[in-house]
Amino acid sequence: MNEEDRILDETDVCFVTGRIIEKGDRARWTDEFDAWISENGQAIVEREATTDYPHSSEALIIYSEWYAKDEANSANEEYRIWHK
Repeated sequence: MNEEDRILDETDVCFVTGRIIEKGDRARWTDEFDAWISENGQAIVEREATTDYPHSSEALIIYSEWYAKDEANSANEEYRIWHK
């Protein structure tokens, strides 16, 4: 799926909570499950992946994906800043 194909609209449902994602929600995409995750769902994913809270395998996969993307984006931004 291309980046432009991932446009959030009023019918998208959060992969984690199963609720329709409201307008203005800063939902985040997961490539691993081809799905949107609402802000509330993101909090659930983070809690399940980083605490002693009962873990789900999906939360660990999603959190790992996002962590890797954030690290890569951070490294790219740092590179851009220092190599102008």
